[in-house]
Amino acid sequence: MFSVFYLQKMLGLKELRFPLIFGVIGAFFGLWLRYFFMGGNLPVTYKFMLHAHSHLMILGFIFNALLLLVWQHFSIGFDKISKRYFYALQVFTGLMVIAFLYQGYALYSITFSTLHLWTSYILLIRLWKRLRGNRNLILMIKAGIVFHFLSSIGPYALGPLMVLGLKNSPWYQQAVFFYLHFQFFGIYFIWVLALFFKRVNLKPDFSSVRIIVLSLVFLFAHSLDFSFDHLLLNFTGGLASSLLFIVLVRHFNYFKKVSQTDRMFYYLLLLLLFFNILGSIPFFADLVVEHRMMLIAWLHFIFLGFFAPFIWMMRSIKLDGKFFTGFITVLFLTETLLISGSFYTAIFGISVMKALFYTYLLVLIYFILIHFKIYRNYSSKRTVND
Repeated sequence: MFSVFYLQKMLGLKELRFPLIFGVIGAFFGLWLRYFFMGGNLPVTYKFMLHAHSHLMILGFIFNALLLLVWQHFSIGFDKISKRYFYALQVFTGLMVIAFLYQGYALYSITFSTLHLWTSYILLIRLWKRLRGNRNLILMIKAGIVFHFLSSIGPYALGPLMVLGLKNSPWYQQAVFFYLHFQFFGIYFIWVLALFFKRVNLKPDFSSVRIIVLSLVFLFAHSLDFSFDHLLLNFTGGLASSLLFIVLVRHFNYFKKVSQTDRMFYYLLLLLLFFNILGSIPFFADLVVEHRMMLIAWLHFIFLGFFAPFIWMMRSIKLDGKFFTGFITVLFLTETLLISGSFYTAIFGISVMKALFYTYLLVLIYFILIHFKIYRNYSSKRTVND
């Protein structure tokens, strides 16, 4: 068995730089999008910038960061061949983002996106063969890998749907949602759970893992509800959300004994699942479907309020520390502006778009500060180990 020291040497600062840098650039692109709504001009088409922003945050930051964490905590080591595929993945990420800025969804961006996807297949297959650890936690990691392969059905379906003249149909939108769901609430979410359970030394039983996996599959009903308003979809999404919540809340007493940072993340996890249950109620589901700002607030909560804090926590940023406290305060303000911007306009007479720009500027500043702190921490560790 490889030692912890060996894992740190094999999976070190060079690899960690990519999600740290891509995360900051992605956050900067997000701020640039806010600048557009203030009346500023973008050097590229707004939609092109939106694609670049979303892909950088999803693949460059979240996917990269979680992949490195899983490889570090659940494998026998990051071998040289896998490292090369990882670096190739970063090259395709960079080229993909440049292509998106240049042309949006077109020949070059589709080509680099496809190469990125195929390279990720190889890398995850290599990871599968090297997994080690608790049987049920490994099962969760493997389920995430299966979800990754499953999610790619969405992008593959876009071409045939366009050929059939269905680009403006609900099915085209659902193909995109299918990919996003099995990324966010497939691979990312279940990997976060597995990593978190290992961190707090919680060993789930097989029945709990099975419920988690099945619930994440049926949770896709929430995405279907965007296009097809049916009570059965609300019921299915509500049942899946409730089962996930019950599985996690069963361990409430266990998490009373863990560190404050871990306990805070556990409460954050329950809050996310509670919001998912609320999303099954037609009134709240309609709010998200009909109001784009509500949808953005939900997506930002998942990314900035859940996935990012977990990644930072796993890289030694305390969730009760000054960096995270400042970040979460600013994020809460941006969320309230997105949800009830008219309230601020009426009370304070301030432009919502201007307020959002300046609050997201603070989000970017905290992103830079936190990522620089993580980089400095690991740089100093490497110096000591050397």
